[in-house]
Amino acid sequence: MKEFKTYQEQIELLKTRGLIIDDEQFVLEKLKEDNYYNIINGYKDLFITPGTKDNFITGTTFEEIYYLYDFDRQLKNIIFKQILKVENILRSLIAYHFSEKYGNDNYLKMDNFETLKGSNCSSKKYEERVEQIQTLLTNLQSDISKSMSKKNYIKHYILNYGFVPLWVLVNAITLGRLSQFYSLMDQSVRIKVSQHWDVKEADLNQYIKTLAFYRNLCAHDDRLYSSKCNQDIPNTNIHEKLNINVINGRYVNGKNDLFSLIIILKILLPESDFNTMCNKIDGRMRSLSQKITHISYQTIFNAMGFPDNWVKIKKA
Repeated sequence: MKEFKTYQEQIELLKTRGLIIDDEQFVLEKLKEDNYYNIINGYKDLFITPGTKDNFITGTTFEEIYYLYDFDRQLKNIIFKQILKVENILRSLIAYHFSEKYGNDNYLKMDNFETLKGSNCSSKKYEERVEQIQTLLTNLQSDISKSMSKKNYIKHYILNYGFVPLWVLVNAITLGRLSQFYSLMDQSVRIKVSQHWDVKEADLNQYIKTLAFYRNLCAHDDRLYSSKCNQDIPNTNIHEKLNINVINGRYVNGKNDLFSLIIILKILLPESDFNTMCNKIDGRMRSLSQKITHISYQTIFNAMGFPDNWVKIKKA
């Protein structure tokens, strides 16, 4: 556990590590507003001299680290809005197609999900699947109970009708929960949802998981630009059209990095929304490149997983 340090002690520590601080008042204001951990610990890595733990590349300024921090904050704002658009479409489609087959109040019944009963799967896999569905149903019931005191529309349906229609409940659950719901639905329903984008239902399943991962980063104001998901997205024709390099049979960009999210948004967003988002990101990146001098533009690109020709994705 590190000891408490005053703002002035924090500034002096940064100086001993080689960080250039020309305007102490500016640094003091930013440390007060956003704190040392968020700015320095979150965004120093690209500016650290290779082979050292905390020594900054000669000439690196506090402003450069802060500009990267601020860029990431702007990036989160841009991308989060687009994730929400896709999320709303997903909520609507899942509620519609599930209710179309089973009714709008039958989402707490085990038999209305894909239990794998009667399939050729092993008994162990069947038991695991049943347990996953049971966990989902328990969590949905818990979500309803918790929402009773927080969301008037949930309370209204419980008090007046005794249940919450799925098309209402989907607005009260997290994207992570929605992802679980989708993955456990009957395959025929998953296919109907995925047909909206003309993608495979299994691919959409992974897209939703990746969306949920990055949505949480944005919502909790965690570092976005260099974060990586723990699962790869499937290969797409976008990888091929952009001629992304392949090493050991795997694309080096757009698999589990931020660019993989951009690929997903390309597939799931309306074209005009996607192109507007890309233009905003490109503008912020160009602005950042003019403010940072002690690391290359390419270094930031690599951390984000963006190929050099990434803007061509608009026409891919």
